[in-house]
Amino acid sequence: MDDGLPWGESPIDLDQEADPALQTGWRWAWGVLASSSLALGLCNSHALANWANQLPPNDLTAPIVMAADAWHDTAGRWGLNTVVDGVERWADGARGEAPAGAHD
Repeated sequence: MDDGLPWGESPIDLDQEADPALQTGWRWAWGVLASSSLALGLCNSHALANWANQLPPNDLTAPIVMAADAWHDTAGRWGLNTVVDGVERWADGARGEAPAGAHD
Protein backbone atom coordinates (compact mmCIF):
# COMPACT_ATOMS: atom_id res chain seq x y z
CA MET A 1 0.00 0.00 0.00
CA ASP A 2 1.38 3.34 -1.05
CA ASP A 3 0.76 5.90 1.68
CA GLY A 4 2.12 9.02 0.03
CA LEU A 5 4.50 10.53 -2.44
CA PRO A 6 7.86 8.91 -3.13
CA TRP A 7 10.84 10.31 -1.21
CA GLY A 8 11.80 13.71 -2.49
CA GLU A 9 8.48 14.44 -4.17
CA SER A 10 6.83 16.02 -1.13
CA PRO A 11 7.39 19.74 -0.55
CA ILE A 12 8.21 19.00 3.11
CA ASP A 13 10.92 16.41 2.49
CA LEU A 14 14.32 17.70 3.56
CA ASP A 15 17.60 16.38 2.26
CA GLN A 16 18.88 16.02 5.84
CA GLU A 17 16.08 13.59 6.70
CA ALA A 18 17.49 11.05 4.28
CA ASP A 19 20.88 10.99 6.08
CA PRO A 20 20.62 8.70 9.15
CA ALA A 21 23.83 10.21 10.58
CA LEU A 22 22.01 13.51 11.02
CA GLN A 23 19.08 11.96 12.88
CA THR A 24 20.65 12.23 16.32
CA GLY A 25 17.66 13.46 18.30
CA TRP A 26 17.76 10.66 20.85
CA ARG A 27 21.52 10.93 21.30
CA TRP A 28 21.17 14.68 21.79
CA ALA A 29 18.31 14.26 24.28
CA TRP A 30 20.23 11.70 26.35
CA GLY A 31 23.30 13.95 26.29
CA VAL A 32 21.28 16.89 27.59
CA LEU A 33 19.67 14.73 30.25
CA ALA A 34 23.00 13.31 31.43
CA SER A 35 24.83 16.64 31.47
CA SER A 36 22.01 18.48 33.23
CA SER A 37 21.72 15.71 35.83
CA LEU A 38 25.45 15.90 36.44
CA ALA A 39 25.32 19.69 36.76
CA LEU A 40 22.40 19.49 39.21
CA GLY A 41 24.15 16.81 41.24
CA LEU A 42 27.31 18.89 41.44
CA CYS A 43 25.88 22.37 41.93
CA ASN A 44 22.57 21.78 43.69
CA SER A 45 23.62 19.80 46.74
CA HIS A 46 21.15 21.85 48.82
CA ALA A 47 18.20 20.27 47.04
CA LEU A 48 19.73 16.80 47.16
CA ALA A 49 20.36 17.05 50.91
CA ASN A 50 16.90 18.52 51.50
CA TRP A 51 15.27 15.68 49.54
CA ALA A 52 17.29 13.05 51.42
CA ASN A 53 16.45 14.59 54.80
CA GLN A 54 12.73 14.32 53.98
CA LEU A 55 12.93 10.55 53.43
CA PRO A 56 11.38 8.44 56.19
CA PRO A 57 14.12 7.43 58.63
CA ASN A 58 14.93 3.72 58.40
CA ASP A 59 17.82 1.40 57.66
CA LEU A 60 17.39 1.74 53.91
CA THR A 61 17.34 5.54 53.76
CA ALA A 62 20.05 6.21 56.38
CA PRO A 63 22.95 5.65 53.92
CA ILE A 64 21.24 7.91 51.36
CA VAL A 65 20.84 10.69 53.92
CA MET A 66 24.45 10.32 55.10
CA ALA A 67 25.79 10.36 51.53
CA ALA A 68 23.69 13.41 50.57
CA ASP A 69 24.77 15.32 53.68
CA ALA A 70 28.41 14.36 53.10
CA TRP A 71 28.19 15.54 49.48
CA HIS A 72 26.59 18.82 50.59
CA ASP A 73 29.48 19.40 53.02
CA THR A 74 32.07 18.50 50.38
CA ALA A 75 30.42 20.74 47.78
CA GLY A 76 30.49 23.56 50.34
CA ARG A 77 34.22 23.09 50.93
CA TRP A 78 34.79 23.17 47.16
CA GLY A 79 32.76 26.37 46.82
CA LEU A 80 29.97 24.81 44.76
CA ASN A 81 27.29 26.07 47.19
CA THR A 82 28.19 29.75 46.95
CA VAL A 83 25.55 30.63 44.35
CA VAL A 84 22.68 29.05 46.27
CA ASP A 85 23.97 30.45 49.57
CA GLY A 86 24.13 33.93 48.02
CA VAL A 87 20.60 33.67 46.64
CA GLU A 88 19.31 32.51 50.04
CA ARG A 89 21.02 35.47 51.77
CA TRP A 90 19.57 37.86 49.19
CA ALA A 91 16.07 36.36 49.57
CA ASP A 92 16.29 36.57 53.38
CA GLY A 93 17.34 40.22 53.12
CA ALA A 94 14.53 40.97 50.69
CA ARG A 95 12.03 39.46 53.12
CA GLY A 96 13.59 41.43 56.00
CA GLU A 97 14.71 38.27 57.78
CA ALA A 98 17.98 37.72 59.55
CA PRO A 99 20.42 35.55 57.56
CA ALA A 100 20.39 31.86 58.43
CA GLY A 101 22.64 31.14 61.39
CA ALA A 102 22.60 34.78 62.57
CA HIS A 103 20.28 34.10 65.49
CA ASP A 104 22.58 31.62 67.28
